[in-house]
Amino acid sequence: MEERLWKVVESWNHWGEKASGQASSAVESKSQYKKKPYLGIERKVTREAWRLISGPEAVYFYGPRRSGKTTVCIQLLWRLSEKYGKKSCLYLNFEEPAFAGRLGTDFISEIVAQHGKVHGQKPRFIFLDEVQGVAGWEKWVRRAVDLKECKVFATGSSAKLLSSEFATVLSGRGLGFLVLPFSFSEFRVAIPGADLEDYFSVGGYPAIVLEKDPVKRTRLLEEYFDAAIARDIAARYEVRDIASLRSLAVFVLTNSGKPISYNKLRASTGLSFDAIKLYLSYIEDAFLAFQVPQFSYSMKKAMEKPRKYYAYDLGMQAAVSKSYSPDMGRKAETAVAIELKRREAEPQYYSNGNEVDFVVRKGLKPTAINICYSDRAPERERAGLEQFAAMHKGAETLMLVGRKAISEWLS
Repeated sequence: MEERLWKVVESWNHWGEKASGQASSAVESKSQYKKKPYLGIERKVTREAWRLISGPEAVYFYGPRRSGKTTVCIQLLWRLSEKYGKKSCLYLNFEEPAFAGRLGTDFISEIVAQHGKVHGQKPRFIFLDEVQGVAGWEKWVRRAVDLKECKVFATGSSAKLLSSEFATVLSGRGLGFLVLPFSFSEFRVAIPGADLEDYFSVGGYPAIVLEKDPVKRTRLLEEYFDAAIARDIAARYEVRDIASLRSLAVFVLTNSGKPISYNKLRASTGLSFDAIKLYLSYIEDAFLAFQVPQFSYSMKKAMEKPRKYYAYDLGMQAAVSKSYSPDMGRKAETAVAIELKRREAEPQYYSNGNEVDFVVRKGLKPTAINICYSDRAPERERAGLEQFAAMHKGAETLMLVGRKAISEWLS
């Protein structure tokens, strides 16, 4: 292997030492420490992934860019290097400019072999960060798992690439974790004394949470949004009409939590139905927003109804939204939607004269949830829950009324 490239690899792998190439995303400090790097707030997902260290399966983290996936890797790498030694770990960031033009599985194998030559042993734990740009990476991981060559961790910023490719190729050999921006409870650890309104305005992106200048926060969030449009959608899927794509994404985030039909989107954007459907799938794939379909026991019927879309982050929504109304009730609803998504609840909404904000199911038993930001819930909020319970035997209901109840549930 070229000495120049190996030096780049090494620059990313000095755990506990100063490293010029080490990433500074998420909650990592831009300055690094010779004895111990700034590991940031330990995420719940880090603790969950640590339990799988001794298992044979590959572990993958997927979620928005800048949501903290790299930090989760660094937290795990530090713990692994302390337990098994630094030589046991290898971290590769495939967004490293020096790797451009070499993104293939042969390049991964070449680096692994060089690690063995330099350190006298092959790595026991390999981290493949932002791996979606490497052609055939999932087959390389499967081979490593099947041959028990190493424990593999992978990250990516594409919902489709990681969830579908791992499921298809690994066939039960991998376990995935969704890494979203900070939850409300993590937000309050980062900013002691912060309240619900702070969370609504700042959102959960770790670097944004730590940034004190509100103007810089907004500019950074706009950059995150534009990077997702340009890199995760336009470049990946060769979208030429970037202006229309961006307008659609802004419309979706501005109308977070409102039912959206293709007719409404066509009237707003001028795009064809096929283009709208395709672009919406890209917006979801890039973790800008997620859809919440109307409740139905029939998936086909649910897909025929208007859907709601929710922003993955309240701060980004505020930064790019064209709405000038604070609408705290809608923000509270979005916060609950994000948390349900984080808990893998796959929410739906109910509308039949009266409305229910979210319906989640455990098995065949549904729970209907309504959110009211004010301290006194309008009668229609309770009527929606009562109607749903009357029409669905065994259904449970939950009414979150006021900031205190919402804050406690989010925590």
